[in-house]
Amino acid sequence: MSTAKEFQHHIHVFRGVAIMLIVCAHTVPSLDWTENPITGRVIDAIANQSSIFFFFIAGYLFQHLSARFRFSSYLKQKLKTVIVPYLILSVPALVIFTVFVQRESMWPWFYTIPVWEQVAMFLLTGKHLAPLWFVPTISLFYLAGPLLLAIDRREPRFYWLILPLLALSIYLGRDGPYGPIDKAIYLLPTYMMGMAFSHFQEQAESLVKRFWIPLFLATAIGMAGHILEWEEPPSYFMIMKTPMALLLTIALLKWHHLFGKRLDYIAHISFGIFFIHAYFISALKVATIYLMHGRLYAGDGVADIPGTLPIFLAYASVVLLMSVAVIRLAQNVFSKKSRMIIGA
Repeated sequence: MSTAKEFQHHIHVFRGVAIMLIVCAHTVPSLDWTENPITGRVIDAIANQSSIFFFFIAGYLFQHLSARFRFSSYLKQKLKTVIVPYLILSVPALVIFTVFVQRESMWPWFYTIPVWEQVAMFLLTGKHLAPLWFVPTISLFYLAGPLLLAIDRREPRFYWLILPLLALSIYLGRDGPYGPIDKAIYLLPTYMMGMAFSHFQEQAESLVKRFWIPLFLATAIGMAGHILEWEEPPSYFMIMKTPMALLLTIALLKWHHLFGKRLDYIAHISFGIFFIHAYFISALKVATIYLMHGRLYAGDGVADIPGTLPIFLAYASVVLLMSVAVIRLAQNVFSKKSRMIIGA
């Protein structure tokens, strides 16, 4: 069992890669891919649901740093560095979508209930800002920490449950009527796989190196299923991203030194980027709609900028750079307290 606390730089780099892919995933719908549908679907296949990588990394680090685990301290830390920033950074979106604009894709009855109930539902589901479903979902894993750690320490053979759980996730997909609960069930095998990879690190690395071809083929099949729009279920993202997480872990273990420290800061502030990047995507939409149509963006999903690879890369880069700049400013202003305010 891996209990050492040595810094895992390849996992740190992986976190930087994952957050950049997540920003890319949320940028894709802002562009009009009508003229380049295959390009759009290839980019979407690569970037979308990269939260699978985030959960794999979270499981890996949870096990890796578990030697001195104390549940009360663990929850206190997560409250300060995840939940409090979530509440603070949710305020603008909550005000916008309860006072000024009705959020698309909400339940038909949602805007008939009192505002305080709307706020509660938004916070419990994360539906007020697209990426924020992550927080209610990962919170369920925080609460399950003692159970997951008991499996790791006392009954590691239960890691075999990853296989049937993965089959269930592939069949069910990510979304369902129970919001974060459905997403937690979907991502549970990925989180546990990260834990198992850390627990059996040497054996896991050896197996991935030995069976990289079947893992690569599974990734390719999942990618083809999404790009070519094969019938669902299964969830082609889970088929693609789970083996891809294993392959990226080994690839970065071998080549992370090529990145040097270029991704270290982005990896370090990845939670902060996760929290705020959607605001900048929305800001760019507002500016685009106003400049092109002379009206305010009302959350209607309009994507008028043509989708091409260069425009996509430029758009995603602007969102990422704006997010990093605001986080850097917050860190300079609030110093150590910035983690409680902006998550980084």
